[in-house]
Amino acid sequence: MLSIAAIPVSTAGVNLATGILLAFALCSPEAWRALPGLVKSPAVVAAVALFVALGASLLYTPADMSEAVDILLKYRKLLLLPVLLLVFQGEECLKWGRAAVWALFATLTLAMVLTYTNFFGWTAVGPMHGTQGPVSKPWVFKDHISGGLMMAFLAYLSMALSEAAAKPAWRRLLYLNALLALVNVLLVLQGRTGQVVAIVYIVVYMARWLTRLHRERVDRVRAGATLIVLMVCTTLAYHAFTAGDSRLAHTGREIASFRQSNAVTSAGVRFEFYRRSIELFAERPVAGYGVGSVLPEFERFAKNQTGGDAVMASNPHNEFLLMGVQLGSIGIALFLWLLIALYGECRRIDPLAQTIVFGYLIAFCVGCLANSLLLNFTEGNLFVLLSGILIYSGRLESIKKTS
Repeated sequence: MLSIAAIPVSTAGVNLATGILLAFALCSPEAWRALPGLVKSPAVVAAVALFVALGASLLYTPADMSEAVDILLKYRKLLLLPVLLLVFQGEECLKWGRAAVWALFATLTLAMVLTYTNFFGWTAVGPMHGTQGPVSKPWVFKDHISGGLMMAFLAYLSMALSEAAAKPAWRRLLYLNALLALVNVLLVLQGRTGQVVAIVYIVVYMARWLTRLHRERVDRVRAGATLIVLMVCTTLAYHAFTAGDSRLAHTGREIASFRQSNAVTSAGVRFEFYRRSIELFAERPVAGYGVGSVLPEFERFAKNQTGGDAVMASNPHNEFLLMGVQLGSIGIALFLWLLIALYGECRRIDPLAQTIVFGYLIAFCVGCLANSLLLNFTEGNLFVLLSGILIYSGRLESIKKTS
């Protein structure tokens, strides 16, 4: 619970809490007795297989060994999945899973509130605030990419919790929290990854509400309220795509500027990274160049180049391409196996946990098209911890329902 609650606010807190989690797992007789059950979880097998494959690629990577090991250790979060399966044993695990969800909700909401107060100039809180000029004025603990993705997920999480709320007052507060988070990601933080994920969430919820209204008899008040919410969400999404100060609206211009004048722009250099990655994958399509190989291989492309063509990075800002460069088709297949295995396992858990895991899987898959989210500390740890905690703590209730 402490590990996942610390993700939006503290890197050190996550490391400390996961260390404590591992220590308790090593000291727990129940965890040791559950070891044979690890092979029964497809997600655990897929996660371990992916990490082992990355480790084995140290044998042929062109990267400096210290740099390659450093990249490999960024993927150690994959090994938290088997630890979580071992820890969540017994009848009380479902309660701990629910507590972890609310703890995450609380810290995400805290981050959102501080983002607003920083944005309006009422506070200057957080290590990220003001680090990159006016654009970082609302940042608190995370930048616009990580913060935006988490704000989009907070909007989804608030809606999921509202559907499970028993009291109308709590439901309304959660609806309000969802709307504030949506406004935050689309108008305040303006991280393009978060904006795209938020728009995907809007489309998903619009489809769900319209389907429900069509199938069920809904009173006029509820139908009217639903229509108003959908109109507000649609307006916010339209603004994100068209407003002059929206970074999402600037994407096309950035790409055009890169292509026409070789200017260094965020969206433009991403396409250059993708081009390089595809060429590298074509050169070694089976097993790739090895873990940590992106930087030395990108240096070959950037040699004697200028402007945007000379920009360097240690990852291509796309997790699928990153796996393709490092491990070739094997890496992409293992990564897809992990995603599919998690999807399959969360179909057999507590309905609320299932909804929440599905929601972050959507965000994660969309985000991995423009960022290396599994490699990244914040998004990767949230992916592993949220999925692992809810899947392995939610199994008990599902078993009881089917027994």
